Amino acid sequence: MGRMKEMYINICNANDGELPEGITVADVAKMKELEIYEWELYERKMEEIRNEQKQKDNSAETKKIQDAEKKFRFVHREDED
Repeated sequence: MGRMKEMYINICNANDGELPEGITVADVAKMKELEIYEWELYERKMEEIRNEQKQKDNSAETKKIQDAEKKFRFVHREDED
């Protein structure tokens, strides 16, 4: 059996025999990677992944801001001397 046919069957079986409306090839690839074929569980997992990525991005931005503030304070102190 072909891989795409197998994926189609797995997804349909996990979703009451239907292919979820709006599913994309990217979704199918990610579902296979995560081994999650039930649409609602997949959407929740993707939301978790997006939230984790936002937190990482925010942490990186916070670090950049803190570094910039330190440099500004250092430069500002030199100007006062």
